[in-house]
Parts: sequence; structure tokens; C-alpha cells
Amino acid sequence: MIQELIKKENIVLKRHAKDWKEAVHISLEKLVEGGYCTDQYEQGVLKNTAEYGPYYVLTEEFALVHCNDFASVNETQMAVTTLDEAIKFSEDGYDVRILVALVAVDGDKHLDGIRAISNIFADEDKVQEIIDATEPEKVLQMFIESAEEE
Repeated sequence: MIQELIKKENIVLKRHAKDWKEAVHISLEKLVEGGYCTDQYEQGVLKNTAEYGPYYVLTEEFALVHCNDFASVNETQMAVTTLDEAIKFSEDGYDVRILVALVAVDGDKHLDGIRAISNIFADEDKVQEIIDATEPEKVLQMFIESAEEE
């Protein structure tokens, strides 16, 4: 169930990041603070980015911050962060203003979250609503409703 995967306290809106590394840090901050993963998870994302490039930047405006370091994850959870200004993760890459951090204990427990993400980011109006949001409750409700869409 999506309500178990994303909590209001893990939604942070209009943060400022000076570069992509700080954006990754901000996106994972609430998950580390909440004990859902260790700070080693962030190191895994940074290491993978250095090796493979920003594989998690999926579309204009959107990055799905994740890696396969299951050992650094204590509980499957998501966090949503919006940035006050877009960040480029590579010279020729997309501008990103929404980061969804996803930490999972295995490859299966996060499928409701993936469904919600797919439904939201396939709709430009929903993407803009998240960028414009000023209340975490609004973003949470969008994820709940999007997880229920077929």
C-alpha cells in the first residue's frame, strides 16, 4: 500500500541545492534521519553516479534517486523533494526540480510506489502541480491517488 511507502514527514518542498550532489543528499536526508536507510546508501548513489552517470534522471524535471545497496536499507520507503531551482546532473542532461528517493529492502516491496511515480510523471499537469506545491499534504494525496489509477 502506498501509504506505507511515503509519509508526509518525508516530503520536502522548495529546497535549494547548489549542485547535483547536494540535491542527492537533500533527497535522502529524511530517509536517513528516519532510520529507513543508512548514510552508506547515499554513498552508494554517489559511487554509482560517478561510475555510470546520472542513471536515475528519467525525464525532464524528474529524478528517481536509488541504488541497489539493499544492505544499507532498513525499511522500504520513499521521500519526495522539490527544488526551488532546477539542477543539471550532467552537462547534456535534463533540468531536475523533483527528486523521489526510493530505498527498498528488496526488488519487490516498492511496486505501489513505482505505479504512482509512473502515473504522475506521465502527466505534465501533475508534474507541474508537484513543482508548484507548497503543502506536503497535497503531494502525498497526489501519490495516493496516482497509486490507485490503473
